[in-house]
Amino acid sequence: MTDVIIVYDSTTGNTEKVAQEILNGVKESGASVEMKKVNEATVEDLRKAKAIILGSPNIHDTYSGPMRDFVDQKLTNSKPSGKIGAAFGTHKWNTDNVKKLEQDMRWLGMLMVAEGVNVHRRETDETQKVREFGKKVGEEAKKAP
Repeated sequence: MTDVIIVYDSTTGNTEKVAQEILNGVKESGASVEMKKVNEATVEDLRKAKAIILGSPNIHDTYSGPMRDFVDQKLTNSKPSGKIGAAFGTHKWNTDNVKKLEQDMRWLGMLMVAEGVNVHRRETDETQKVREFGKKVGEEAKKAP
């Protein structure tokens, strides 16, 4: 069983860079972690993980279409109620992507254990904040049965 899985969508590479820093933070916690692109993650991957972190760029004031399909199909079919969750994203102007992703995860019964992080696409000094986010989720996952 994996402690944490990070599933992300990235159109320009910015969200992937943030996902990598979150992965580094999870590793710092001592938790086991996998990272997959949104089109590569499976329902079984989600079921095997104690915690799920989802990430998406902001597209038209919400999260991306591929991530929406993932949430509506694979995440829903994994029956994540009671599972640890967290969300992150990247943005240019609007930060509603993370808020909406968190809302949909809560609606599926997930326990959000860390405040979502949303990094401006040109930010370079958010590394510590992002790593702390990953570390917190990793620590919570290690406590889970």
